[in-house]
Amino acid sequence: MGFDASRNGKPLRDRLQEAAKTAAPIKNAAMIGNFPPRKCGIATFTRDAFAGLRAELPGAVWSLVAMDDRTGAHDYPDAVTHVIAQDDPAAYVRVADELNRSGAEVAFIQHEFGIFGGEAGSHLLLLMRRLKMPIVVTMHTVLEKPTPPQKRVMDEILQRAAAAIVMSETGADILARVHRVGPSKVHVVPHGAPERPFASPEAFKAKQGLAGRKVFMTFGLLSPNKGLETIIRGMPEILECHPDALYLIVGATHPNLVAQEGEAYRESIVELAASLGVADNLRFINRFVSDDELVDLLQAADLYVTPYLTEAQITSGTLSYAIALGKPVISTPYLHAREALADGVGVLCGFSDSKAFAREISGLLTDQIKREAMARRAYRAGEPSRWRKVSGAVVDLATACRAEYHRKEDDAFRALARPGYSALLRITDDCGVVQHSCFSVPDRRHGYCTDDNARALSLAARLLNEGEASDGLNRLAYTSAAFVNHAWNPETGRFRNFMGFDRRWLDDGGSDDCCARALESLCLMARFASRPDLRDWAISLGRDVVRHAPEWLSMRSHALIIKAMIAGEGLIAGQDECRKLVEASALALVEGFISGRGDHGWFEPCLSYDNARLPEALILAGQFLDDPDLTDAGLAALEFIMERQTSPQGWFCPVATSSFALSDADHPCFDQQPIEALATVDACFAAWRASGDGRWVEHAEAAFLWFGGDNDHGRALASPGDGGCYDALTATGFNRNQGAESILSYHLASATVRSQLRYRMSPS
Repeated sequence: MGFDASRNGKPLRDRLQEAAKTAAPIKNAAMIGNFPPRKCGIATFTRDAFAGLRAELPGAVWSLVAMDDRTGAHDYPDAVTHVIAQDDPAAYVRVADELNRSGAEVAFIQHEFGIFGGEAGSHLLLLMRRLKMPIVVTMHTVLEKPTPPQKRVMDEILQRAAAAIVMSETGADILARVHRVGPSKVHVVPHGAPERPFASPEAFKAKQGLAGRKVFMTFGLLSPNKGLETIIRGMPEILECHPDALYLIVGATHPNLVAQEGEAYRESIVELAASLGVADNLRFINRFVSDDELVDLLQAADLYVTPYLTEAQITSGTLSYAIALGKPVISTPYLHAREALADGVGVLCGFSDSKAFAREISGLLTDQIKREAMARRAYRAGEPSRWRKVSGAVVDLATACRAEYHRKEDDAFRALARPGYSALLRITDDCGVVQHSCFSVPDRRHGYCTDDNARALSLAARLLNEGEASDGLNRLAYTSAAFVNHAWNPETGRFRNFMGFDRRWLDDGGSDDCCARALESLCLMARFASRPDLRDWAISLGRDVVRHAPEWLSMRSHALIIKAMIAGEGLIAGQDECRKLVEASALALVEGFISGRGDHGWFEPCLSYDNARLPEALILAGQFLDDPDLTDAGLAALEFIMERQTSPQGWFCPVATSSFALSDADHPCFDQQPIEALATVDACFAAWRASGDGRWVEHAEAAFLWFGGDNDHGRALASPGDGGCYDALTATGFNRNQGAESILSYHLASATVRSQLRYRMSPS
């Protein structure tokens, strides 16, 4: 079994087929479409496709989503796990989130414009935009001349789908011409059909009350476009040759037609037959028949007719059924029939050409040898459309799409974690890193700050440790070092923080957090700098600075002191001094956590900025001091904050600036800032190293992918090409400024990811 590769020899198609052969079987999947007891062709197809895929994947867990046109009116079987009211936009979003949480590896969607709400079925896009898995869409209608809304919706469906299945080459050609999608995306898989041994109609006629009759048959939901009048008008001529002939019409009137006009259409057919004197040679089975009964009726028919009135029918399930059961077919030349009835499988007659239909039907009923030969050709031609073949092909395609999806995800992840440096250099002048930007243009009105230059120095140290070597990196390292060096005020024992663009200091000493952040950057440069001159400078200044560290008492300064001393042990300070400083800071943090835990659950009266930095420091201190209690406290605190930083949909949703005044959960979502993602990436990897629990890697990846678009808006803040990053995710989209803190947070998070996830950073 394998999906169709005959249309081309494209390298991507070859890669997909190879992936399908070697990949592990799908263990969790979702199917979306109409489903019985809803009475329509899509419902029947979805049911049969679902049964076929379950048979091909016997160990898989399935989510089955039924599209509902009458909320609550259908009594769905237990296999249906979700129901979407087609006109309820919120339901599409809700179900997409539930499918993401279910662990589904692939989603199969049956597409027909009329079964989804919104203009041209646009509500489906709400679901597709949100799904985090490859999507395989089966196109039941492909329009040669779509309306502008239909084209717009179809274009996005095709863009978001990992693969689109059409049931004929004609459908693939239309998609290529109208929507500009080629064989790397579009795959031809026939309409599924039942499988039974080839048999003579006579063996089935008696059971159906058709013994002694020459039977030609049409089935499906009745509507005017089926063209039944064409056959009825030709029946007088047929009866001249075969007075025992019977036209068997199987199927209920389309529910939408019944809702509009009752059974007026069926009654008009009966009146037409009566007026022509052929009513006794016409039989209706006016109901939605079971599969077994339908197949029995088909096998009892001598011929099958599809006199559709328009060319646009791209797929006909009834035609596929008839061919698969070995029925000679006489049809109008609609798109599917022209393709399916080639090579002697059937006969084509003109649209509304009753005389041609009468002539061909009469001729085949007369010539048994010709009829039986055509029946056997049809049966052989139907082999690829039997459900076992179709299901195998679709599973192969989906398995390959899953592998390709993960390959693309990994490629995107690696690209996100290896940003360019032009944005960093853009915001750095010969004085230092400029604090803010107006869009991407450095905004000199706000000058510089030591916080950002210390972050830049820390990043430079880590890049030098990775072996990076470029003029741009050297410029960043020496410029940020010079700024930090100048910021140190030995008279106050603190780092000044804010400098105007005129290079005048605006303060005598920055915050505790600023001082500790600068110390951390010195320790990292002392530990990792590959250039002796930078390392010696960092050690020299760091030894002066560290003597003042006990004076810094804020929570984040304690956290940063812990990180600084772990990096600077033996360089900036001796082992005993480092342990004392780590112990003192860890004690202050754990006291705050214990106090807050009994009150509001956190170190401080409210959640604030850089929140995950506090539990990270306790985890690191516990490992450094070999104190499991500290590690456990840090892990518990990180659990607390991650519960508040994980959206119901499973992606990272950092504590927003608008919630800093709140000590409880249920904080507003915006604004979300890059510094929170950085702190969370660092903290979750620290938790992973300490506990070995892979769940923390997942949290770290989720926080990092927030930069790339796994967030409340589904839009990337970071641009890996130049290394830029927007300042915040806001209620309306982005704060489109690109300040130093945001850009540096992205780069520092990337550096952590590269150091911790080497298996993901290696090309596959």
